[in-house]
Amino acid sequence: MDDMDADLYAISVDSPDNHNRLKEAGAFTYSFLTDQSFEVLEEVNMKNDEMSYRGVSILDENGAYVYHEINDLWGEQIEETAERIHEQLEELNN
Repeated sequence: MDDMDADLYAISVDSPDNHNRLKEAGAFTYSFLTDQSFEVLEEVNMKNDEMSYRGVSILDENGAYVYHEINDLWGEQIEETAERIHEQLEELNN
């Protein structure tokens, strides 16, 4: 995912402390953001009751929502996930 021409973030309602532990355990290179008010999660259709769905959302360069995919296994299927993200970014840039 490091080869994408995009800013990547993980967003959930988890606390910053939980994000830090997860980021360190997984050696992730992108930032983890907390959205306990669901402001961003609602905007990108990833709010699930009092939690966030797992998956991917894409915003364009102006911050407008353009795509999302709910997928609990996105991390386990990271190569397939990255391929779908690349496809969506390519469509967005055409």
